Amino acid sequence: MRPMHEGIVERLAAEAIRRGADLLDVEYQDGYEHVVAAKGGVGHSIATFRSSSPEAVTLREELHRIAKSKHRITVDGSQYELRGSVYESFGEDAFRVQLRHV
Repeated sequence: MRPMHEGIVERLAAEAIRRGADLLDVEYQDGYEHVVAAKGGVGHSIATFRSSSPEAVTLREELHRIAKSKHRITVDGSQYELRGSVYESFGEDAFRVQLRHV
């Protein structure tokens, strides 16, 4: 497990953790990547990226890397493990990242 440098997923995960979420979902819809922070089946949108933007391309690359290898981040002095998975949603890759306190 290697540490991840400050990236888009790390910033989104930190925001989600601070909001009390334990999960990030990223799905494509109508030309945008929608990022939802969730806990207990209840989610709130925390970001939207145009799918063709450089940020969305980087976001997807980071999510694919996390799906292959767990990452750890530090948020407000506490360690969290990011565990990613990729699944298909209406013919597009969608991503789920579990945010686990360690």
